[in-house]
Amino acid sequence: MKPKILIYGAGKMGKFFRDFFFSRGYPVKCYDVLPERRDTESIEGDIIFLCVPMQCIHRAVEDITMRNPEALVVDISSIKSFSIPYLDSSNLDYMSIHPMFGPDSEIGLSNIIIVKRCGRKEEEVILEEFRRAGAILSELTPEEHDAKMAEIQGLSHFLLVGMAYFLRDRFSREDLKFASPIFATMYKLASRILNQDWKMYWHIQRNAEVLRGELIKSLMELDNKFRDENKFEDVFSSLREIFDDYANSTLILDACKATWDVSTMELLRGYIRAVDSLILRLIERRTSAGRKIALHKRDRNEPVEIAEVEEVKIKDLLSKTSLSPVHVQEIFERIMDLTKEDEYRVLGIKKTLAVLGPAGSFSEEIALRLVGSRLPLKYCVNTDEIIKYVETGEADYGLLPIENSVNGTVIAVLDALMNANVEVFGETTLRIVHCLVAKRPLELKDIRAVYSHPQAIAQCMGFINNYLKAELHYTRSTSDAISLLDDYSAAIVSENAARLYKLYILRKGIQDIKTNETRFYLIRKRGSGVKKGTITSLFFGVEDKPGALKDVLEVFYRRGINLRKLESRPAKTGLGDYVFFVEVEKKLEEDDLKDLREVTTFYHVIGVFDRLEKLDVWV
Repeated sequence: MKPKILIYGAGKMGKFFRDFFFSRGYPVKCYDVLPERRDTESIEGDIIFLCVPMQCIHRAVEDITMRNPEALVVDISSIKSFSIPYLDSSNLDYMSIHPMFGPDSEIGLSNIIIVKRCGRKEEEVILEEFRRAGAILSELTPEEHDAKMAEIQGLSHFLLVGMAYFLRDRFSREDLKFASPIFATMYKLASRILNQDWKMYWHIQRNAEVLRGELIKSLMELDNKFRDENKFEDVFSSLREIFDDYANSTLILDACKATWDVSTMELLRGYIRAVDSLILRLIERRTSAGRKIALHKRDRNEPVEIAEVEEVKIKDLLSKTSLSPVHVQEIFERIMDLTKEDEYRVLGIKKTLAVLGPAGSFSEEIALRLVGSRLPLKYCVNTDEIIKYVETGEADYGLLPIENSVNGTVIAVLDALMNANVEVFGETTLRIVHCLVAKRPLELKDIRAVYSHPQAIAQCMGFINNYLKAELHYTRSTSDAISLLDDYSAAIVSENAARLYKLYILRKGIQDIKTNETRFYLIRKRGSGVKKGTITSLFFGVEDKPGALKDVLEVFYRRGINLRKLESRPAKTGLGDYVFFVEVEKKLEEDDLKDLREVTTFYHVIGVFDRLEKLDVWV
């Protein structure tokens, strides 16, 4: 279970963290001293984000100490010499971080400084979410942090406010029509600082008092050097060696254009041209980043497409706009598709294969045997999604479980294939080997709970009854089972999943029937390839009269065609109406089908195929 998170302080940063964790599936509530900003009256939660103004930290810490002393507190204040003494004296467990971004910023590529940890496991949960979101994590001691903030925050804010202070009687908004992109950007940044809570900047500048004095002396020295041409050149030459990252800096300056308000028709048209050009260049940079990511995915053997990650990205974006969610989602899905196409091209992938997820599933195991890599795999939540992906062209191939030697035909798949616009072009078989796994070596007698999919538990009941005295918990998937593991529980998963998630295999092959096998169909969009093979699968219907089915079977008998599978399914047109599904060991030719027409009300061939050991998806 994901920990419960309370945001203490429903201001702008509080709202940022609430939206961030809510979009990732965490139970999140907000508490604030102002009743109208709360959505809870209590301060219950496993983790409490302390998102109050710095002058309110003392009172908030006292409140948490009194009402929820067991929680992990996350301090996000800017100056640690101000907040940490209160937290230390409270005896609360806390982690102190400094998010180096504002509430309207994107967390991707933003810096988050870790200043202090207490060692609780919830800390790593939080930090892992930041990593997955693309934040840059670093660590400083509280003393190092405040010294560095004096340089990074104190001086930059001082210079911007200093420019505004000096120009206060010399500058008006009208002068902006003469502004260079650099000045316009500095004007915007100074305006941003001056229109926020001055109390926070007072604390930041108190922290930078000594360094500010040193800066002023340095500027006076620089002013003297600027009076001499040779010294001026020396300054530029020496500083270039340190400040040399100017690539793509034009993007920063052009982005400033997108922040201005214009009103005339001509300027609005120019504004749209500038924004469109910026959007295009940013998309180009996004796809360039995607190509680099593709190479990392190749090294890690990770799939190009990870639906859960894309879903979180879309949710984050939709939470930040009042534009039509349908259109915004469509736009960004197309941008993501553009990036993925580039990733596939870089990796030399020609085709994609849709499989039942998540990573570590038995479907993935046989898919890896077929294509040799996770890169071309698209993970789906159910077999209907696999069929839909193949029908729409979002995946070139699909892998469907059709039959298990213990549980029989997968009825849902069989029914779906009857009307789907796909065809079977291959089959493959996987021996199902269930493993009992845990986070650490455990004696069987010490296992208190076992997690797995209901089907996996059912196939291992003999072992469970004979060797375990543990509670059984059913989960929706392999990843769900693994996420619930603690130090005294185990999961039933594949060996492939155990390796993937770095778990200890306590017992291998615990399934009751050792010859447990699952047969899979490989499907593609109907008509997208040449039909070849020695097995044909088809549906057919017959009249409701005695001997109707016998007449069909006679056709196969006369032609010496062996039936390896025969199933009846409801036709869904009324009680007693059935259609039949058969697999025959022959590619049916026109003469065979002609005889079938005479004894059936309809027939529908869904595939001609052979057993496949490999599937070529590479250029």
